[in-house]
Amino acid sequence: MNVKYIKKDLSSQILFLGVSMKTKGGMTAVLVSYDQYIEDMRFIPTWKLGSKLVKFWYALQALVRTWLLLTFDKRIKIVHIHGAANASFDRCKLFIRLAKKSGRKVILHEHAADFVEYYQAAEDKQSITDILQMCDAMIVLSQSWKKYFVSIGMSEERIYVLNNIVSPPTIFPKKHSEDGKLHLMFMGEISKRKGGYDLLNAIVDNKEYFNGRLLLRMGGNEVDGDIKAYIHEHGLESLVSYEGWIAGKKKIDCLNWEDVYILPSYNEGLPIAVLEAMAYRHPVISTPVGGIPEIITTGDNGILVKPGDIKGIANALKYYIENRKLIMLHGQRSAQKVQHFFPNEVFEQLSSIYRLLLQSV
Repeated sequence: MNVKYIKKDLSSQILFLGVSMKTKGGMTAVLVSYDQYIEDMRFIPTWKLGSKLVKFWYALQALVRTWLLLTFDKRIKIVHIHGAANASFDRCKLFIRLAKKSGRKVILHEHAADFVEYYQAAEDKQSITDILQMCDAMIVLSQSWKKYFVSIGMSEERIYVLNNIVSPPTIFPKKHSEDGKLHLMFMGEISKRKGGYDLLNAIVDNKEYFNGRLLLRMGGNEVDGDIKAYIHEHGLESLVSYEGWIAGKKKIDCLNWEDVYILPSYNEGLPIAVLEAMAYRHPVISTPVGGIPEIITTGDNGILVKPGDIKGIANALKYYIENRKLIMLHGQRSAQKVQHFFPNEVFEQLSSIYRLLLQSV
């Protein structure tokens, strides 16, 4: 039975809103962790993957259920809204206005990797800032995101940096792969944004070098292109396997199989997959976007390359192939850094945010 870090006396005063826990992605992983560690968490899903009709129905029923709870349950003092950018932020606007109209405190928990692009493309930027300012508190995933939201008009004193949650592993990985090859893992949506095809291109460009030295497993839902076709067309079957969506025991098996984790994204919040790899004592190859530079340092617990730098990706892979002894050292440093993301510390900070807001109710 899991420890409950936030007890019912506090959780009964909070209503949580966010994507359905049956969907896939980083925000879902956070919400599932909250449900695991918060006693009797009251949660209303506002979005589910499906047709436009399904999405509209989810949003409508969520609005009705939220209105009913806020009208008739006076115990609720805080509405904690998990959101992102684009259509997600547009939904958040509705719930923020509803919660404020009902006299509740509002926390916007922003998970977006692409909020900068969303804001830059917006015709009415002031309306976005106005919505942010309506919130009593905003939770972001890194100091870099805090600076960004301050730069577009959110009050600095209302922004809190709260780490994403990763649970300590129950199984630790072997010291090194027994076949002598570098075991490389990519977990995330297979898309241009996540850099999956940049990774594959780096392997294609250096296929002769990597043959017999590297094994890559890729897991995630396909967003761009046909990953299996790409692997076949470029003759990568002996180097790369596509695993589909990875979860549960298979994810643990992958985390124990890998030597190095890679995520060469173009934008990010603070990826759960990176934190999980660190918890399992692995170095990480990634890019200096979002909150990643705050947890990965080149030469310490991984390597950062510029987004789209295919040659840089290849060189990072070669570095760990040719310096195998550093894999364990960098992995140990990853494990040390990620301890601040374990549930006990994160929920202690979250509880403090809730109690601070409740003081002014």
